[in-house]
Amino acid sequence: MDAFVEIALGSEHDVRRRQVRKWATPIHYALIHQAGDAELHERLIRTHFEHLAELTGVSIRPAASIEAANYVVVLTSESRLKDDLQRHLGGYPAAQRDKFFRETVCLGTFNSSRRSGRITRAVAIIPVDRARARGKLPACIVEELTQVLGLPNDSDKVYPSIFNDHSTDIFLTGLDVLLLRMLYDPRIAHGMEEAELRPLLRTIAVEITRDGGFEKAERAAAAGGLSGLIP
Repeated sequence: MDAFVEIALGSEHDVRRRQVRKWATPIHYALIHQAGDAELHERLIRTHFEHLAELTGVSIRPAASIEAANYVVVLTSESRLKDDLQRHLGGYPAAQRDKFFRETVCLGTFNSSRRSGRITRAVAIIPVDRARARGKLPACIVEELTQVLGLPNDSDKVYPSIFNDHSTDIFLTGLDVLLLRMLYDPRIAHGMEEAELRPLLRTIAVEITRDGGFEKAERAAAAGGLSGLIP
């Protein structure tokens, strides 16, 4: 599937060898609350993480502490954003952090091994007041938390999808569900490059078509996660 290659092997924030990147270990997440409404934000994030775990088979659970977390979600404010970008993305060039500050509503990024493609750590930063002012708080939670599972690119070629910046979709679509399930199909290994990947994708696509997977994915998208919680 061209959509999978476009979203999984590309990257919105990084240029590197095009390979599959995915988690090979359980995800232990921690929330850093700096913007109020902690109970609401925790409920939204927990609901979406539970949906992602169900779709992918990846264990996604709260960490015992921030220090024990390999995935941190920072719920911040406009006034704190520059400091949080420095604190959590200090390894990025200053010009890129400034671009994040000026041009993004929210963002998610991860660290992965350049050799193996294994994702080892991730962070999502959501300035809640900025996201709410643009009516994008649920969309930020859905897109950024999903992308750092190993679908990091955005593309106008993929539709309907949360990975298309011009799409009106704020919740996972059937196509997004298929991309997640394909990524975490055990036949798709972290580190795979496009030439090795495409024959497997064709096999999986045939199976999906034969088993009514497109319709099942649409139902899974509509019934679960934030789409089932927020009218």
